[in-house]
Amino acid sequence: MQIQFLIGRIFKNIAAWVLTPLLAFSLKFFSTLFAISLLTNSAAMAADTTRVEYSCNEGIPLIVEFINTNTTSIAIISHDSSPKIVLENVRSGSGVRYTDGNWVLHVKGDTALVGTQGQTDDHCRRVANNQQQQHHQQAITYPRIAKSWGGIVRAGPGQHYRKKASLREGERITLLGPTGEMFQDRPWFKIKYRGRIGYHWGGIVCSVGQYVEGTYQVCN
Repeated sequence: MQIQFLIGRIFKNIAAWVLTPLLAFSLKFFSTLFAISLLTNSAAMAADTTRVEYSCNEGIPLIVEFINTNTTSIAIISHDSSPKIVLENVRSGSGVRYTDGNWVLHVKGDTALVGTQGQTDDHCRRVANNQQQQHHQQAITYPRIAKSWGGIVRAGPGQHYRKKASLREGERITLLGPTGEMFQDRPWFKIKYRGRIGYHWGGIVCSVGQYVEGTYQVCN
Protein backbone atom coordinates (compact mmCIF):
# COMPACT_ATOMS: atom_id res chain seq x y z
CA MET A 1 0.00 0.00 0.00
CA GLN A 2 2.77 2.40 0.89
CA ILE A 3 4.46 1.82 -2.48
CA GLN A 4 1.18 2.49 -4.33
CA PHE A 5 0.70 5.66 -2.27
CA LEU A 6 4.21 6.87 -3.12
CA ILE A 7 3.72 6.10 -6.82
CA GLY A 8 0.42 8.02 -6.74
CA ARG A 9 2.12 11.03 -5.15
CA ILE A 10 4.90 10.94 -7.74
CA PHE A 11 2.43 10.88 -10.66
CA LYS A 12 0.42 13.68 -9.05
CA ASN A 13 3.51 15.88 -8.72
CA ILE A 14 4.58 15.12 -12.30
CA ALA A 15 1.09 15.99 -13.57
CA ALA A 16 1.11 19.28 -11.66
CA TRP A 17 4.61 20.11 -12.91
CA VAL A 18 3.67 19.41 -16.57
CA LEU A 19 0.05 20.51 -16.77
CA THR A 20 0.26 23.83 -14.88
CA PRO A 21 2.63 25.58 -17.33
CA LEU A 22 0.86 23.86 -20.25
CA LEU A 23 -2.46 25.27 -19.10
CA ALA A 24 -0.93 28.74 -18.66
CA PHE A 25 0.57 28.57 -22.14
CA SER A 26 -2.78 27.46 -23.63
CA LEU A 27 -4.63 30.33 -21.99
CA LYS A 28 -2.07 32.86 -23.24
CA PHE A 29 -2.12 31.33 -26.74
CA PHE A 30 -5.89 31.40 -27.11
CA SER A 31 -6.09 34.91 -25.61
CA THR A 32 -3.64 36.08 -28.29
CA LEU A 33 -5.68 34.39 -31.03
CA PHE A 34 -8.81 36.09 -29.71
CA ALA A 35 -7.11 39.52 -29.72
CA ILE A 36 -5.88 38.98 -33.29
CA SER A 37 -9.39 37.97 -34.31
CA LEU A 38 -10.81 41.18 -32.82
CA LEU A 39 -8.23 43.31 -34.61
CA THR A 40 -8.88 41.51 -37.90
CA ASN A 41 -12.62 41.92 -37.56
CA SER A 42 -12.19 45.59 -36.70
CA ALA A 43 -10.16 46.15 -39.87
CA ALA A 44 -12.72 44.24 -41.92
CA MET A 45 -15.46 46.40 -40.47
CA ALA A 46 -13.93 49.69 -41.69
CA ALA A 47 -17.01 51.60 -42.63
CA ASP A 48 -18.41 54.12 -45.08
CA THR A 49 -20.47 56.48 -42.90
CA THR A 50 -22.73 59.37 -43.80
CA ARG A 51 -25.12 61.48 -41.74
CA VAL A 52 -28.41 62.67 -43.22
CA GLU A 53 -31.00 65.05 -41.72
CA TYR A 54 -34.71 64.86 -42.51
CA SER A 55 -37.71 66.97 -41.53
CA CYS A 56 -40.80 64.89 -40.74
CA ASN A 57 -44.46 65.61 -39.95
CA GLU A 58 -44.94 68.83 -37.96
CA GLY A 59 -41.24 69.64 -38.34
CA ILE A 60 -40.06 66.73 -36.19
CA PRO A 61 -36.38 66.08 -37.00
CA LEU A 62 -35.01 62.70 -38.05
CA ILE A 63 -31.24 62.18 -38.00
CA VAL A 64 -29.90 59.07 -39.72
CA GLU A 65 -26.33 57.76 -39.74
CA PHE A 66 -25.89 55.27 -42.59
CA ILE A 67 -22.99 52.88 -41.89
CA ASN A 68 -21.86 50.45 -44.57
CA THR A 69 -19.08 47.88 -44.22
CA ASN A 70 -17.85 44.90 -46.20
CA THR A 71 -20.33 42.66 -44.42
CA THR A 72 -23.31 44.72 -43.29
CA SER A 73 -25.36 47.87 -43.74
CA ILE A 74 -27.09 49.59 -40.84
CA ALA A 75 -28.88 52.86 -40.05
CA ILE A 76 -28.75 54.55 -36.64
CA ILE A 77 -31.76 56.81 -36.25
CA SER A 78 -32.63 59.58 -33.79
CA HIS A 79 -36.31 60.44 -34.16
CA ASP A 80 -38.16 63.05 -32.11
CA SER A 81 -37.33 62.37 -28.43
CA SER A 82 -36.56 58.67 -28.89
CA PRO A 83 -33.07 57.36 -28.02
CA LYS A 84 -30.83 56.21 -30.84
CA ILE A 85 -32.05 53.02 -32.51
CA VAL A 86 -29.94 50.66 -34.63
CA LEU A 87 -31.69 49.20 -37.70
CA GLU A 88 -30.36 46.57 -40.12
CA ASN A 89 -30.76 46.68 -43.88
CA VAL A 90 -33.30 44.21 -45.29
CA ARG A 91 -34.52 43.43 -48.79
CA SER A 92 -36.91 45.95 -50.30
CA GLY A 93 -38.71 46.05 -53.62
CA SER A 94 -38.14 49.78 -53.97
CA GLY A 95 -35.77 52.08 -52.15
CA VAL A 96 -33.77 50.96 -49.10
CA ARG A 97 -35.38 49.47 -46.00
CA TYR A 98 -34.01 49.08 -42.46
CA THR A 99 -35.65 47.49 -39.41
CA ASP A 100 -35.01 46.05 -35.94
CA GLY A 101 -38.26 44.08 -35.98
CA ASN A 102 -40.20 46.99 -34.47
CA TRP A 103 -38.96 50.25 -35.96
CA VAL A 104 -38.88 50.54 -39.74
CA LEU A 105 -37.06 53.10 -41.92
CA HIS A 106 -37.78 53.13 -45.66
CA VAL A 107 -35.61 55.50 -47.71
CA LYS A 108 -36.31 56.40 -51.32
CA GLY A 109 -34.55 59.32 -52.96
CA ASP A 110 -34.82 62.38 -50.73
CA THR A 111 -37.82 61.01 -48.81
CA ALA A 112 -38.09 58.62 -45.87
CA LEU A 113 -40.86 56.85 -43.98
CA VAL A 114 -40.19 56.02 -40.34
CA GLY A 115 -42.34 54.40 -37.68
CA THR A 116 -43.07 51.30 -35.66
CA GLN A 117 -44.85 48.18 -36.89
CA GLY A 118 -48.61 48.69 -37.06
CA GLN A 119 -48.40 52.47 -36.56
CA THR A 120 -48.78 55.32 -39.04
CA ASP A 121 -45.42 56.24 -40.54
CA ASP A 122 -43.95 59.72 -40.31
CA HIS A 123 -43.33 61.14 -43.79
CA CYS A 124 -39.92 62.83 -43.88
CA ARG A 125 -38.04 64.84 -46.47
CA ARG A 126 -34.30 65.35 -46.60
CA VAL A 127 -33.18 68.78 -45.45
CA ALA A 128 -31.66 70.42 -48.53
CA ASN A 129 -28.45 72.38 -48.37
CA ASN A 130 -28.95 75.96 -49.63
CA GLN A 131 -25.73 75.85 -51.61
CA GLN A 132 -26.82 72.57 -53.15
CA GLN A 133 -30.09 74.11 -54.34
CA GLN A 134 -28.31 77.22 -55.61
CA HIS A 135 -25.76 75.37 -57.74
CA HIS A 136 -27.80 72.33 -58.74
CA GLN A 137 -28.56 73.53 -62.26
CA GLN A 138 -25.09 74.81 -63.13
CA ALA A 139 -23.18 72.82 -65.73
CA ILE A 140 -20.43 70.64 -64.31
CA THR A 141 -17.23 69.68 -66.07
CA TYR A 142 -14.62 67.25 -64.83
CA PRO A 143 -12.18 66.91 -63.20
CA ARG A 144 -13.48 68.67 -60.07
CA ILE A 145 -11.79 69.29 -56.73
CA ALA A 146 -13.67 67.79 -53.77
CA LYS A 147 -13.17 66.55 -50.23
CA SER A 148 -13.96 63.23 -48.60
CA TRP A 149 -15.78 63.01 -45.30
CA GLY A 150 -13.56 60.05 -44.55
CA GLY A 151 -14.28 56.61 -45.94
CA ILE A 152 -13.12 53.74 -48.07
CA VAL A 153 -11.70 53.98 -51.58
CA ARG A 154 -12.43 50.83 -53.55
CA ALA A 155 -11.02 49.18 -56.66
CA GLY A 156 -14.37 49.51 -58.46
CA PRO A 157 -17.71 51.32 -58.15
CA GLY A 158 -19.39 49.28 -55.40
CA GLN A 159 -19.03 47.85 -51.90
CA HIS A 160 -18.16 44.39 -53.23
CA TYR A 161 -14.89 45.65 -54.71
CA ARG A 162 -11.74 45.34 -52.64
CA LYS A 163 -10.63 48.19 -50.39
CA LYS A 164 -7.69 50.23 -51.69
CA ALA A 165 -7.39 52.93 -49.01
CA SER A 166 -9.13 54.82 -46.21
CA LEU A 167 -9.32 58.60 -46.59
CA ARG A 168 -9.11 61.08 -43.74
CA GLU A 169 -12.02 63.41 -43.03
CA GLY A 170 -11.50 66.54 -45.12
CA GLU A 171 -8.87 64.94 -47.38
CA ARG A 172 -8.75 66.46 -50.87
CA ILE A 173 -9.61 64.30 -53.85
CA THR A 174 -10.28 64.91 -57.54
CA LEU A 175 -13.58 63.79 -59.03
CA LEU A 176 -13.01 62.34 -62.48
CA GLY A 177 -16.71 61.70 -63.06
CA PRO A 178 -19.71 59.61 -61.92
CA THR A 179 -19.72 55.94 -62.88
CA GLY A 180 -23.47 55.37 -63.15
CA GLU A 181 -23.35 52.78 -60.33
CA MET A 182 -25.75 53.96 -57.62
CA PHE A 183 -26.09 53.35 -53.88
CA GLN A 184 -28.87 55.03 -51.84
CA ASP A 185 -29.63 57.22 -54.88
CA ARG A 186 -26.08 58.58 -55.11
CA PRO A 187 -23.41 57.51 -57.61
CA TRP A 188 -19.98 56.08 -57.10
CA PHE A 189 -17.37 58.47 -58.50
CA LYS A 190 -14.10 57.63 -60.16
CA ILE A 191 -11.54 59.69 -58.25
CA LYS A 192 -7.88 60.55 -58.06
CA TYR A 193 -6.42 60.46 -54.56
CA ARG A 194 -2.80 60.62 -53.41
CA GLY A 195 -1.73 60.25 -57.06
CA ARG A 196 -3.75 57.06 -57.50
CA ILE A 197 -7.07 56.11 -59.10
CA GLY A 198 -9.99 54.60 -57.18
CA TYR A 199 -13.73 54.80 -56.55
CA HIS A 200 -15.55 56.66 -53.78
CA TRP A 201 -19.26 56.91 -52.93
CA GLY A 202 -20.81 60.35 -53.53
CA GLY A 203 -22.74 60.31 -50.23
CA ILE A 204 -19.52 60.98 -48.33
CA VAL A 205 -18.11 63.59 -50.73
CA CYS A 206 -18.47 67.37 -50.68
CA SER A 207 -17.59 69.34 -53.79
CA VAL A 208 -15.41 72.44 -53.44
CA GLY A 209 -16.91 75.77 -54.58
CA GLN A 210 -19.77 74.41 -56.71
CA TYR A 211 -22.33 71.69 -56.14
CA VAL A 212 -21.75 68.48 -58.10
CA GLU A 213 -24.83 66.35 -58.55
CA GLY A 214 -24.50 63.11 -56.64
CA THR A 215 -22.30 64.54 -53.88
CA TYR A 216 -23.71 65.40 -50.45
CA GLN A 217 -23.07 69.16 -50.33
CA VAL A 218 -20.70 72.02 -51.11
CA CYS A 219 -17.67 72.75 -48.93
CA ASN A 220 -14.84 75.28 -48.94
